[in-house]
Amino acid sequence: MEYFLIIVLSYLIGTINPAHLITRHKKKIDIRDVNSKNAGTSNVAMTLGLKWGVVVGLLDLFKGFIPVLIVRFIFPDNDIYWVLSGLSAIIGHVYPFHMGFKGGKGTATFGGVCFALLPLITTGLFIGFFIVLIISDYIVVPTILGVVAIPIIMYFNDFSYISVGLIVIYTALSLYKHVPNIVRLIKKQEVGLKEGLKKE
Repeated sequence: MEYFLIIVLSYLIGTINPAHLITRHKKKIDIRDVNSKNAGTSNVAMTLGLKWGVVVGLLDLFKGFIPVLIVRFIFPDNDIYWVLSGLSAIIGHVYPFHMGFKGGKGTATFGGVCFALLPLITTGLFIGFFIVLIISDYIVVPTILGVVAIPIIMYFNDFSYISVGLIVIYTALSLYKHVPNIVRLIKKQEVGLKEGLKKE
């Protein structure tokens, strides 16, 4: 019963999509019809500008952070529950039932989950994320490095094998969802940070 409640409630929180809601309100468009066609932080930055990209990123981060934090408080000795909650919130973001199961890639939500699981290490990774982002000019580069690094870091920080395995599921999903970005990057068609900063 506990597993069921954690999965369902966390999933429902994850389905709240600020990228979709904000672009509907601001521009009367479906964010999934423009630019990268992804209902997430980076596409909002490209579509509405960096300011709104930051807003969406923070909201997506919190919807990963809050469920895990609550579950961690209720079940302080069960890291499987924590990770299950986080993965369910991410799945809700990527596959929201009310949006035809077509949401974002879950990167910011994953970041929130990581903050709740490994706050100090994730803070350091976020600093590294922005350094790599500034150097490379492409969000996809530090994103891929981050999603690959987290399960390795969890393994060496005494998380259970099941918890690490659950995070590996998201790593695989994230890499799959970022294939179009990688292809555009190779073809030099990916929109970079500098271009996103030009948006108002």
